[in-house]
Amino acid sequence: MFEDISFANSDREELEDVAREFFNHIKDLGVRLEDIDVLDPCDGCRRPAYLVHLGNLTRDEVTILNAALRDHPATESAARRP
Repeated sequence: MFEDISFANSDREELEDVAREFFNHIKDLGVRLEDIDVLDPCDGCRRPAYLVHLGNLTRDEVTILNAALRDHPATESAARRP
């Protein structure tokens, strides 16, 4: 009889869930993050945790996100920055 074992990585799975939610929020704003990815921890550097990499954004995508963030109440002070 085989023992039931798991190869799942709960830290990565948790970050994938968070990244998926983030992706959908950004998509609702009109930008699809085509290159979003979850990066594994780096053994040879100072990054000990998983990271969400957003990928490359076009000027239009950044403009759309900036407009959405400008309309958010928490960014009121940032809108006055040069």
